[in-house]
Amino acid sequence: MDDLMNYLSAHPVVLIVIIAVAVILLYLALRKTLKLILITALVVIVLGLAALYGYHYYSGEPERFPESVKEVVGTIGDQSEKMIEAGKDVVEKVGESIKEKRNPAEGK
Repeated sequence: MDDLMNYLSAHPVVLIVIIAVAVILLYLALRKTLKLILITALVVIVLGLAALYGYHYYSGEPERFPESVKEVVGTIGDQSEKMIEAGKDVVEKVGESIKEKRNPAEGK
C-alpha cells in the first residue's frame, strides 16, 4: 500500500487519470437514475412548498383554512402541470439535439 501511495505521489498524472475514470464510471452508473432523482426532488420541493403555504394560511386564519387549502392545491396543481410540460419540452429538445449531433446526416 505504501508503494502505491509513493507511486501516485511521484506520478500525479496517473492519479488524475484514475480519478477521471472513476468519475466517468460513476456518471455511467447514475445516468439512468438521474432523471428519477430529479423528478423525485421536484415533487418533494413542491410538496414542501405546499405544506409551508398551507401552514402559513392555517396560522393566519384557522377558520378559513379548508377554503385556503383547496385554493392552494388547485394553484399548485396548475403550476406543476405547467412545469412538467415545460420540462418535457426541454427533454425532447435536448434529445433531438443529441440525436442531431450523433447523426448529422440523418437530421437533414
